[in-house]
Amino acid sequence: MTRLLPEKGLEARKVLETLASYASIDMDPSSARLWGHIYEPGVEEVWKVALEAYALYQKKNMLDPTVYPSIIRIENELVSAVASLMGGGEGVVGNFTGGGTESIMLAVKAARDYYWSHRGRGTVPEIVLPITAHPAFHKAAHYLGLKTIVTPVDPETLQADVDAIAEKVSDRTAMVVGSAPNYPYGVIDPIREMGELAEDKGLWLHVDACIGFILPFLRMLGEPIPEYDFKVPGVSSLSTDLHKYGYSPKGASVILYRSKELRIHQLFSYSRWPGYPLVNTVVLSSRPAGNLAAAWAVLNYLGVEGYRRLAEKVLEARRTLEEQLPRLGFQVMGKPQAGILAFTSTEVNVFKLAQRMAEKGWYIQVQPGSIHLDLKPSIHLTIAPRHCDVVGQMLEDLARAKEEVRGHPLPPENALRFLQEAGLASLDPGELEKAMPRLLERLGLTGEALPKDMSLINELMYLMPPEMVEQVLSLVMNELYSP
Repeated sequence: MTRLLPEKGLEARKVLETLASYASIDMDPSSARLWGHIYEPGVEEVWKVALEAYALYQKKNMLDPTVYPSIIRIENELVSAVASLMGGGEGVVGNFTGGGTESIMLAVKAARDYYWSHRGRGTVPEIVLPITAHPAFHKAAHYLGLKTIVTPVDPETLQADVDAIAEKVSDRTAMVVGSAPNYPYGVIDPIREMGELAEDKGLWLHVDACIGFILPFLRMLGEPIPEYDFKVPGVSSLSTDLHKYGYSPKGASVILYRSKELRIHQLFSYSRWPGYPLVNTVVLSSRPAGNLAAAWAVLNYLGVEGYRRLAEKVLEARRTLEEQLPRLGFQVMGKPQAGILAFTSTEVNVFKLAQRMAEKGWYIQVQPGSIHLDLKPSIHLTIAPRHCDVVGQMLEDLARAKEEVRGHPLPPENALRFLQEAGLASLDPGELEKAMPRLLERLGLTGEALPKDMSLINELMYLMPPEMVEQVLSLVMNELYSP
């Protein structure tokens, strides 16, 4: 249905009432019932400080620092504070970005251009990364014309396999990637060993610490956090998000480099046109200064003591989960080291489990895995400070949900039955592609919203070839965002 702009503007009250009615179908991000995407500190004053700081700078544009010189000061102070937490000494530089994906995109661009400056442009540069690395690296490679080489992880620890990485690096390697921690399991890759490999081979090592801003504060609490930052000599760049465990509003990340000589390859300048000379430190030209001011305000409002206190709450909730989940018959995957934990089950269908928990008012994130990549289906939990207050209630509901879904077939039995009923005898890509419109319609994926029960869809993603899953996801998004 096409929606037209009103001929006459609506009253402010009506506008806000309409938005509130739209939002009524959403979960409350402050409720502590979401175990993914939300990093709720449980300190209302944090949001008040952020909002007021945003308002002070909401009209200001970060495009041209000569117009608003205070923006340079705020960004430099923020980057310096973050760099000091990430082991950065004299010489480490960086910039504020709109999120982890932009930070990663910039690091890949810098590594590519650094590679070209030393090797010439006659080769397609490669990124060597473990299967647990964030898809943003593949997205950056897709946008910037690099090739990704994926390596396995240790099946027990779920950490990057350094020997497997060493086998894949070559004179075409522009970047090697490690995570601190990785998103699927909350496990820190062996960055010290990866740094030694990078130094030995002369490689650019990027550490994705987008969900790792909590790590220095966990270390202050006595947690055995391994070296993962600029204290490791081989690390060239590192990204960390402030809108995650920095508790800033969404749209706040930092990309750091060991030196200006490396960061120079991130920048873009252009003066061969009639307009103003353009120089950008990041991807966007115009960008809101409000997010920067809000992030700076939250960092300074909480300080080391505040962040350490919030990290203690996350740690308490994580330890409760690590202790209680096995008692409920679940298997915690790897050894979580930060604020993320994943678990799986050999007894119940985890997709049905997640659906039943949604019916009880909880959001727990499904990781479909892949039968083709030998990746188990699992449940991902991002732990926020607020969860310390509700973890007991969540575990009680999880125990009930487990009993309620006991008896449902384990993956991929339901998916196989669905495909057979749809008249598909195999997972042949050509056959699936022809049947795709019919399958999408039967799954309820052709309307304006996703179906409430995603369990079968998740099971199909586990069963289908990854390239087919990617095609289906693009088709679905193409439909959903069609007004």
